[in-house]
Amino acid sequence: MGNKEDKNIIGEKEAAEIRKIYKDMQKDQFYLQGQYAIGIVEAKAKIIDEQLSMKYQREVMKSITGRIKKPESIYAKLVRKGLDTDLQTARKKLNDLIGVRIVCLFLDDVYEVAQILKKQQDIKVIKEKDYIEKPKKNGYMSLHLIVDIPIYFNEESETKRVEIQIRTVAMDFWSVLEYQLMYKKNVSGAEKAAKELRDYSEEVAALDEKMQKLRNTIEKI
Repeated sequence: MGNKEDKNIIGEKEAAEIRKIYKDMQKDQFYLQGQYAIGIVEAKAKIIDEQLSMKYQREVMKSITGRIKKPESIYAKLVRKGLDTDLQTARKKLNDLIGVRIVCLFLDDVYEVAQILKKQQDIKVIKEKDYIEKPKKNGYMSLHLIVDIPIYFNEESETKRVEIQIRTVAMDFWSVLEYQLMYKKNVSGAEKAAKELRDYSEEVAALDEKMQKLRNTIEKI
């Protein structure tokens, strides 16, 4: 889902491309349809949260949030990938235009929530990326499900692609701080700071495992 919105967009040509993406999103009612899809996923997640909370007699999810990628970020990502900078290309090539983030308290909850979501009959899983098992090079950890969600809009049925990110509170904490600290990667000492963050990511993973073991121990008492 990534909330790392790109703001380093300058120049009249770039600004014009961004305005065109925005106008196309408005024309196609992309924001409205995206909010519809987000609402469906959020509703499913809330029901799963209630079911698991009753099952385990404890809190499972800390937060559920959704967002639609901003035109500036869509443009910047298309540029990075060397693609045409228009909404049609973005829809075909980018999976994270619409995103929902689910933050769980414990590591095993992340995988259980993902399994339940994947079993939903009206959710079609396109791709699964486990950045917990294999973190990104910068240390980022999260479980991503790329799914197609059916929506009924203007008396017609169509599907919307949604990226669902599921992670622990510790992973979310690391991700937010990593963005804040590394937003300007050309600053002096950035390479050293990036290495420290990767090391801290490993500590976050270790902490998640320890907290889960502690929870298991307490539940047996």
